[in-house]
Amino acid sequence: MIRRRVLFALPALSLVSARAFAQSVNTLPGMTTVTFPPGSNSTTLAGQLAPGGRSVYYVQAKAGQTLMVSVMPVATGVSFQVFKVDASLAKGADGLPVVTGGTLPDAGPADNATAWIGAIPRDGNYLVLVTMRPAAAPAPSPYNLTVSLQ
Repeated sequence: MIRRRVLFALPALSLVSARAFAQSVNTLPGMTTVTFPPGSNSTTLAGQLAPGGRSVYYVQAKAGQTLMVSVMPVATGVSFQVFKVDASLAKGADGLPVVTGGTLPDAGPADNATAWIGAIPRDGNYLVLVTMRPAAAPAPSPYNLTVSLQ
């Protein structure tokens, strides 16, 4: 069990332990903890986003592991960002999750990532923010997010 402390922002910012963070995460809309089936290091999660929508996935990882993330279909304007362990998570005025903080290399807002592989720099809780461009589609679109950790 990770005993590292992480920053978790709700209406008022507060510092909580990783255990409390894991228990509190599902209180925000669109937040999902990534778990892997027994004996597997990969999972695919189905989701749906409205134009301009955001969903957050929480991944526990250890330094030196390789994280692989991909999202399909890419034609809908869906992409993701992978945030470092010191990222803050809050509920925005629109009721959707907002993540602030640094991102891992090539997995930031300007990268429009649909597939990413990178080394985990330190133990902790990483947040994957899946977004859909506001004008990407006229209606909500389904997507599959695949996360692997080796």
